[in-house]
Amino acid sequence: MRQDILKRIIGYIQTYGYPPTTREIGDMVCLDSTSSVYNHLQRMRDEGMIDFLDGQPRTITVPGYKYTKTD
Repeated sequence: MRQDILKRIIGYIQTYGYPPTTREIGDMVCLDSTSSVYNHLQRMRDEGMIDFLDGQPRTITVPGYKYTKTD
């Protein structure tokens, strides 16, 4: 599940130039509960898969990736 979330976050940021919301991530991976999404994001952060710039999930970054919006 977390690998799928990571792939979708990367794809979203590459497309739009900014990270998806917790609700958008849930929609992408078919999780209705934003709490469940948040728990996955926290675990992913603890494992070093992602980070939050200001401690909030809306500012997700992925170590090793630089994002540029594509047209």
